[in-house]
Amino acid sequence: MSEVLLSQLAHVELISPKPDETVAWMVDVLGLEETTRAGQSVYLRGWGEWLHSSLIVTEGPEPALGHIGWRTYGPGDPELIAQRLGGRENAIGWIDTSVGHGPAFRYRAPVGRHVHEVFWETELYEAPPEKAERDFQNRPQRFSERGASARYLDHVTIASASIDTDIEFYLSLGHRHTAKLSPEPGFNAFSTVTCNAIRSTHDLGLVPDAPGATARGNHIAYRVDQRLDVERAAEVFMAHDTPIEFGPGIHGFDEITYLYVREPGGFRIEINAGGWVNTMPDWQTTDWNPSQGGTTFWKNVVMPPSMMDCWPALADEVDQAARDVQQSTRLFVEQ
Repeated sequence: MSEVLLSQLAHVELISPKPDETVAWMVDVLGLEETTRAGQSVYLRGWGEWLHSSLIVTEGPEPALGHIGWRTYGPGDPELIAQRLGGRENAIGWIDTSVGHGPAFRYRAPVGRHVHEVFWETELYEAPPEKAERDFQNRPQRFSERGASARYLDHVTIASASIDTDIEFYLSLGHRHTAKLSPEPGFNAFSTVTCNAIRSTHDLGLVPDAPGATARGNHIAYRVDQRLDVERAAEVFMAHDTPIEFGPGIHGFDEITYLYVREPGGFRIEINAGGWVNTMPDWQTTDWNPSQGGTTFWKNVVMPPSMMDCWPALADEVDQAARDVQQSTRLFVEQ
């Protein structure tokens, strides 16, 4: 029997030590829409997203990921996942209500220890009159020309000291392992995972981390319509004094055009477009060698060492171990 429990990556919580600057950048430069504010958090969404919010910016002492939210495929699926994880160390429990959605069940990955939540009931965005779309009824609001005009949340990439172990856990909840990068047998240097059977690229990425490191994030990615929009975003970032860390370029894994920068709080943000369509429900995980251009399609650029930085920062001894792991990964990727 086939099983698809999750429908989409719904939202990501970003912890920022400079919340006001982070929110202003997300709105004015990335082009997100502010939905509401509650407590220490600001809720934002891409102009083309129907859900209440896809990014939650919460004030905190250093850049980090708070939690990752997934919407299920049906109303009974959160309870099914709760039963599947019931009594296990990974389970956290139910959250009765949250801003923008109903009851959610929370859990942790076994090694990376990232906090996830699954829910069904959700609040849909309602555009005010000045933003309402009268003609294109598949859009929740009019097109926004502000900043990079990010349309919707694409994926989040996290770090794990045992990528394969965490992927097995995600597979038990209905995710699919679409691709991995193996510089040598048994060394998983990067993996992509998706929660449903019709996604063209991925909604979850995993990079290596040091033993003892937990709940760290590498980047959050937003989507624009066209590959040329990524180049336009590069000019928007430069015009707002946001240095470009990596790109524009194309990943061989998914053939998306990518561009990476860092928001004022210090966390990495990606803008991307394009990609190939994979509708095969029995797709087998592809295993890439770095020489095949999994990270850089044309094999003509070198990924900078800074791309392996993850947050929050680690204690000195663990941080050095993380750098050793990530340095070896980077060398393999550059081959």
